[in-house]
Amino acid sequence: MKNVILNWSQGAYRNFSRVPFIFVLILIEIYFFINGSAHFPNWDSGYGNLIMIYIMMTLFFLVWAKRSTERQMDRPFKDSIIWFVFFFIGTYIFMLFASALGLFSAPTLPESLFWPTVIVQICVVATAEELMFRGVILSWFGIIISAILFAFWHGYAYGMVYYQGQFMWSSVAFALVMGLILGLIAKHPKWGIVACIGVHSCYNCYISGIFMSF
Repeated sequence: MKNVILNWSQGAYRNFSRVPFIFVLILIEIYFFINGSAHFPNWDSGYGNLIMIYIMMTLFFLVWAKRSTERQMDRPFKDSIIWFVFFFIGTYIFMLFASALGLFSAPTLPESLFWPTVIVQICVVATAEELMFRGVILSWFGIIISAILFAFWHGYAYGMVYYQGQFMWSSVAFALVMGLILGLIAKHPKWGIVACIGVHSCYNCYISGIFMSF
C-alpha cells in the first residue's frame, strides 16, 4: 500500500494528474463561494451563484469528459507549464496591440483587489469554463456547438457581473469567435486545454485591469 501511495504521489508531482488538480480547483472555488464578500467590496448573491456554477462545471469535467480529453490533464507538468506560459504571453502581446488600436480597454484595479482577482480569474473563471466548454462539451459535441454554448454563457455571465442581470447580446458575438479559436487550440495534439486556459486567463486578467496595476 505504501508503494502504491508513493507511486501515485510521484506521478501527481510529474504530471498535472486530473483528480488532484480538479480537487485543488474545487477547494479554491468553494473558498470564494464562502468568503467572496471578504475580498470584493461589491460582492452580492449573484456572484455567489456564478461561483456555484463554476463548481458544477469543474465537477462535470471530472465526471463526463472523455478519456482522450482527460489525458490532456495527465501530461508532463513541465510541458503543461510551457504551453500555458507561451499562450498567456502570446495573448498578452495580442491584447497590447489590440488596445493600441482601440479595440480593448481595461479599468484600473485597486491594489487591494489584485491577488483575489488574479486567483478568481485564472483558477475559477478561466479554468472552469475551459474544462467545461473545451473539456466536456467540445469532446462530446464538437467545436461549433461548444462555441455557441460558450457564447450564450457569456451573454448571461457578463450580464450578471457588469449589467445588473441583463442578458448581454453584445458579448455573444465576440465570445462565439473566441469559442471557435479556443476550440481549434484545444484540438491541437500538443496544445490542448492547458493552452486554452493560458489564453483565457490572460484575456480575463487584461480586461479585469490586473496588468494596469503594475
